[in-house]
Amino acid sequence: MAWPRKKKPQPDPLTPWQQYQARQQQTPRHDRRQKPKLNVDLPKVQNLRRRKLVRNLTLILLPLLILLGVFGYFASPLSKVGLVSVQGVRTVPDQQVINATKLSDDDLMLSVILHKKAIAQRVQNSLPEIKQASLTFTGLNHIVIKTSEYETIGYVYQKHTYHKILITGKVLKNGTQTPVDTYPVFSGFTAKELPQMISLLQQFPKAIQRDISEIDASRGDANPYQISMNMNDGYRVIADSRTIANKIKYYPAIVSQVKKKGVIDLEVGAFWRAYSSAEKSSND
Repeated sequence: MAWPRKKKPQPDPLTPWQQYQARQQQTPRHDRRQKPKLNVDLPKVQNLRRRKLVRNLTLILLPLLILLGVFGYFASPLSKVGLVSVQGVRTVPDQQVINATKLSDDDLMLSVILHKKAIAQRVQNSLPEIKQASLTFTGLNHIVIKTSEYETIGYVYQKHTYHKILITGKVLKNGTQTPVDTYPVFSGFTAKELPQMISLLQQFPKAIQRDISEIDASRGDANPYQISMNMNDGYRVIADSRTIANKIKYYPAIVSQVKKKGVIDLEVGAFWRAYSSAEKSSND
């Protein structure tokens, strides 16, 4: 009779961790993968952190500083109009130009800069004598008004006052009791005739223009176009307004040939005659 053999006991199955450990022991040491070592340079990390901190502070503080600067500027007197000066005027007072701008020391310079063309146009509209005006700026709140004027051609005597006449033919409303001696005084001309006479005067030689003290629409000898001009050198010119522009060029030659003050008649021909007693007394 054969006895049955006893079965060998089977070992318990390994856990996953035990299986991993067993493989590790079987793998040669030189084949095992080594974990990479982390090489950290601490000074570089500190520099990166410092730069990041500076950048963040800059992003926060810079807008605040700009806002403080803006508020400080607008709160200071430098943000408002300070000194205002005028350049280029000869016959118009500086203060009159400044008044025409309507600027005050309460106006902000920023507003003046943005509206400088409108302010310059305001000056031109207020003062007919001003041909052109422009604003420039020096420093923080110094305004310079640069101007050019229309040439003055003479004065017209109206209602016991002398009114300036510009080269454009415009007669200024504001009058004066003391006209400038270098400009002729027009009298007796209608509103239609005055611009025509001004146009004729501009055709005269400059030297003769400066020598005329008075131009009168005399209308004598039944000639509605007759004019009379009193000269600064003591002569009087009688002429026809329709032909005077061509004949006035003979005036210097005639004067050079006579030795006595009198009348230069250019109405029909071109000759000299002595003053009559009535004309002499009126000149005196």
